[in-house]
Amino acid sequence: MADQPRTEIIECYPIGKGLDAFRASVSSVCEDKGISCTPDALGQLGEEDIQNLAIVLLSALLQLPATGILRSQTTYGTPRNDLLKLNSAISSDVFDFNRINPLLKVAIANESSDNDIWN
Repeated sequence: MADQPRTEIIECYPIGKGLDAFRASVSSVCEDKGISCTPDALGQLGEEDIQNLAIVLLSALLQLPATGILRSQTTYGTPRNDLLKLNSAISSDVFDFNRINPLLKVAIANESSDNDIWN
């Protein structure tokens, strides 16, 4: 599968309902805060909420088959390796949460395509 084009892998291994638990977590946090559940809601959440949502998202992505099949766009491994490193970084006290906001926003948007998530 290493020679399989990226778009073909993404099509063969769709995310499907793989982000439903993450989106439910986002809805719950937004409801608790009394804010609209849109990608822009991240700007109204505190660092702890964003950290928790990021961990839920990474956990969901790590369970998807494509995570271990696709080639990373930034390293020599797979997105699984990248996500594990990111998970460790998010748990540190010095992580800049603005770096993960684009991924969170794309994942929150229900109309996002699988390509949007993986790219």
